[in-house]
Amino acid sequence: MRGIVPLLERWLGNLLARQFEGRNSEGIAKTVTKQRVESHYDLQLRAAVMHDILDMMPESIKQQIEDDLATHVRSLAMLNILWKVPGMSTAIENIILRYIKSKTDWCCSVAHYNRERIRHGATVDKAVVKKNLGCLTLEQERQHDYLKDGPYISAEEAVAIYTATVHWLESRKFSPISFPPLNYKHATKLLVLILEKLKEAYSVKVESVPTRRLALIEQAYDNPDECLSRIKRLLLTQIV
Repeated sequence: MRGIVPLLERWLGNLLARQFEGRNSEGIAKTVTKQRVESHYDLQLRAAVMHDILDMMPESIKQQIEDDLATHVRSLAMLNILWKVPGMSTAIENIILRYIKSKTDWCCSVAHYNRERIRHGATVDKAVVKKNLGCLTLEQERQHDYLKDGPYISAEEAVAIYTATVHWLESRKFSPISFPPLNYKHATKLLVLILEKLKEAYSVKVESVPTRRLALIEQAYDNPDECLSRIKRLLLTQIV
């Protein structure tokens, strides 16, 4: 019975308020729930694509084009048909490709974010875990296809891209950032100070920090020289 009395009081209060004051039709709409975030993003993305395409059309045929586009997009989504058709304008194709890239980047960032949460032991919904596994599986298949059929850029195109990049950097008078000296005498002291700041920050919210991360900080604090050499080795050997 605990909790029933306040619930009934609230229900009766709302009922009496509606009877005497009427319904409040000017209430502020609630924000999008977590379950509707992705579908809301898809709808906004589709509306943005339609808006950009219709801006290129004259006013006389805009309504007819909008109906045809909506029907075409709906049929493509339901039947899983390629959106590109013969005779499509290059400007429209570039608009669609731009929004496809934005959708892809958003999906990749969400997949990486959820994978980090899962890896660090955060509380994640089962549906999110399944969807994240599906995204990673698709990405793995894409990489296997690239290894089998790629590279998709020819040698001539790669040379042209590299040459254009070099010329652009030269025109901007770009100077490469040199790597810090390996025998910098204050490097270990700076690393110890950083580790102390991390320990202070994590000691405040110790319940939300994974045990493995705290153990790594303690290990680096006990052996700062070894940790510093490992950091420099990773910086020198990582692939950018």
